Amino acid sequence: MLNFIFSETFLVSSIAYALPIVFAALAALISNKAGTLNINVEGSMSVAALAGALASNSSQSWAIGLVCAILVGILMSLILAACSMGLKTDTILSGIALNTFASGLVVVILFAVLGVQGDSSSSPSRMIPTVNVPVLTNIPVVGKLIFGENLMVYIAILCVAILWLLIHKTKLGTHIKAVGYNPEAARSVGIHVNQTRIWSLVFCGIFAGLGGAFLSMVYLSYYSVGMVAGRGFIGLAAEAMGAGNPVSTALFAWLFGAVDYFAVGAQSVLNVPYELLNTLPYLMTLLALVIYSVKPGRKSQSQ
Repeated sequence: MLNFIFSETFLVSSIAYALPIVFAALAALISNKAGTLNINVEGSMSVAALAGALASNSSQSWAIGLVCAILVGILMSLILAACSMGLKTDTILSGIALNTFASGLVVVILFAVLGVQGDSSSSPSRMIPTVNVPVLTNIPVVGKLIFGENLMVYIAILCVAILWLLIHKTKLGTHIKAVGYNPEAARSVGIHVNQTRIWSLVFCGIFAGLGGAFLSMVYLSYYSVGMVAGRGFIGLAAEAMGAGNPVSTALFAWLFGAVDYFAVGAQSVLNVPYELLNTLPYLMTLLALVIYSVKPGRKSQSQ
C-alpha cells in the first residue's frame, strides 16, 4: 500500500482529484473574508462547467471555453450579490436557492442546446492542454508531477499566490478583511462595504468558474449532470480548515483530493469492499469539521 501512496501515479492523480476542490476552497475563502458565506460555489461550478464545455465545443477553442466558464461563474456570484445586497435576502437561503436553480438550469440548457438531458458527450469539449517540459518530465517521481502537469495546475498555483498577495499586500485586500471583520467600523472610515463585497464575489466567481472548467475540460471531456458531486461543499470544509490562509487552504483541499483518489485507486490494492472505501472522502470531511470545531476550545484551555 505504501508503494501505491508514494508512487508517481498517486501523486499526479491526487492533484487531478484535488484541483476542483482547491478552486472551490479559494472561492469560499475570498467571499468569507468579506463576510459573505457563499454556499453557491457548488451551483456556480456546475453552470460554469456546462458553459465551458458548450462554448469550447462550439468555438473549437479551449481558451474561449475557459473564459466563458469564468464569466458564468462571475455571473452566478453577481446574482447572489443582487439577492443578498440588493433585495436584502438571507445569504444562506439565497445560496441554497441558487444551487437548486443551477441543478435544474443545466438540464434545461443541455436539452435546449443538444437535445439531451444527461451529458454533452455527443459534443465533446476542447481539452485544456498539458504542459510538458522536455527532458525534465523524465525525472523519476517528481518529473511529471512538476514539469508535466495540465495547464490548470499551474493556474491553480498562480491563483493561490495571487490571492495571498491580494489579501495581505493590497489596499483592496485590507478593505475586504475590514468589511468581513466589522462592516460598520469599515463603513465609518469610508470603505464602501457593498462594493468591496461585490469585488470579493467577483473573485469568488472567477475561482468557481475555473473549478467548473477543470471538471468539463480536463477531468472529463464533456459535461455531465451532477459531475461537481459535492466538491463545492468539500471546498467549504477545506476553507474552514485552512483558517483563511490561501496556502493552508490549498493544502487541505489537496488532502481531501488525495483521500478521494485513494478511495478509488486503493480498490485494486486493498482487499476491502469498495463501498467502504467510497465513504472515505465523506468521513474525511466530517473528521475535518470536527477537528476544526474543537480546535478553538483547545486553544482556550491551553491559555
